[in-house]
Amino acid sequence: MNSTLPQRTTGVWISSASATVLRWAPDGIVSREMIDSLVPGRHRSTGRPPTEEHPAGEGHRDERMRVFFNQISAAIAVEDDLLLIGDGEVVDHFADHVRSHDRGHNGKRRVELVKSGPMSEPQLVARIREFAGSPARRTLPD
Repeated sequence: MNSTLPQRTTGVWISSASATVLRWAPDGIVSREMIDSLVPGRHRSTGRPPTEEHPAGEGHRDERMRVFFNQISAAIAVEDDLLLIGDGEVVDHFADHVRSHDRGHNGKRRVELVKSGPMSEPQLVARIREFAGSPARRTLPD
């Protein structure tokens, strides 16, 4: 194994509804966690329509998003390089959250963001392996 590769790499596929966190090491998946979000969708009706007395603020949604991000962060080892994959704005906001946390704690890990729609666990593992510098063989050995 190349000594410049991290021992473990974490990959996160995230949307506003859920996150899949996979921790990968050269010998395979070390841990997996599925985290469901309580963040209401922007297009779902959540009560009466906004009025001047009852504005359509994002406060509750933002607070739930912070809780969701903290749950995901708790599942990520701080020493792992991190591959963030997702669609929409959520992956961008989570990347900002991680980078802000790392700056505050002198983090030195590599964080990469990739825009992608939903993917299967094998697809996510393949992306994590590639990011870690250990892509799967494409051909059978002789």
